[in-house]
Amino acid sequence: MPFPIDVKYIEETEKELGLIFPNSFKAKMKKENGGEIETEDDDWQIIPFLDKLDKKRISRTSNHIVLETKQARNWRNFPVDGIAIASNGSGDFLILIPTEENQQNLSNEIFSWFHETGEIKKVANNIEELNFPTSQSSQKIQVKKQKLKALKTDNGFCIDNIPSPWTLIETISNNKLPVYAFQIGKGTDCLISLETSFPTEQFNNDKYWLDLWINETELDKNLDLTVERPELENYSCIVVKSKNWTPVFCWLKSNETDKWYLKMKTGLSRHKGDFKELIKLLNNIRTDK
Repeated sequence: MPFPIDVKYIEETEKELGLIFPNSFKAKMKKENGGEIETEDDDWQIIPFLDKLDKKRISRTSNHIVLETKQARNWRNFPVDGIAIASNGSGDFLILIPTEENQQNLSNEIFSWFHETGEIKKVANNIEELNFPTSQSSQKIQVKKQKLKALKTDNGFCIDNIPSPWTLIETISNNKLPVYAFQIGKGTDCLISLETSFPTEQFNNDKYWLDLWINETELDKNLDLTVERPELENYSCIVVKSKNWTPVFCWLKSNETDKWYLKMKTGLSRHKGDFKELIKLLNNIRTDK
């Protein structure tokens, strides 16, 4: 359930972006910084403003508007002046764009943007026209999890056998698109999620991957971080880690496609052993063209 947010954190985002959000949108977000929203075509998860009130709020808003917009702009057909405010989990966004009269003021109008075609379609005159599930109904979240023995997705990811010690978990929340993750044992100390649309243009951009590590871990920027690109057969790999902090993140892109990629989270003390197990997993994965 989304929390309210202090207006000062909204103003910090406005200052960072150099833009002013419409009053109707800010009024909604001040009451509920996030949540779900519905259009005629899809269900969307509202992207929150970064809330720095405490560690819990920072964690719950780590996928904030500035970060999601920055990542969306990696798509060549994403509008240069668009601001992402909601996602359907499949790479598409609801966006705000500046008014014609003043490029620093975002319009009340809500648009949908589709990543595969670049199509932009107006869906509402303002945020108030869209349907928000009530707080009572939003609490009734149904989560279904199951272990899978194999997986084939529409974007070409295929695995016919899950090698030990890995397990593959499918998670579905309220009939939304399923989320897939590999893990070792029952814990989440080593977790590999299946993601869509690798940002190929950012592969050699160290700052991009360092920023991702910082946003994933919520740790301070003044860290002794390193970016490595180890060679793996049939995969391009980026590893970000620190000598002094536990989290190690690894992003792996198949050399055959950028429609899907793997994001691995592990720990500094165990990552070498986990990488050996990773090779077993990769050897069982193929791309279905």
